[in-house]
Amino acid sequence: MPANDDAFVAWEEHIICHERGSRVVHYHLKDTFGDLVLAVIGTERSIRHMAYVVSDEFLEAYGSNESISASTKWRARREVVDWLTSMVSNEASPLHVSSMCSMCY
Repeated sequence: MPANDDAFVAWEEHIICHERGSRVVHYHLKDTFGDLVLAVIGTERSIRHMAYVVSDEFLEAYGSNESISASTKWRARREVVDWLTSMVSNEASPLHVSSMCSMCY
């Protein structure tokens, strides 16, 4: 993790694929410069059951610690939101939602 715990000012949810049975959601953390870092990837494992994992990009950039590692997985969006919110500075707005596309590749 970076030495500055306030390195992130917001997080964003990007819906990559809406197709039932193949839903994909990316969660990005926004740093103080406005750059986005892919932090969590959510994929639908079965109808309406998502699995969330920390991205390799995030681990390469920030490493692992007691709260996050390559084996970190979440089964509920709420758990992901709680972790993302914990990573964001208290003074920032925590959520921006956007849809990247409505069709899968």
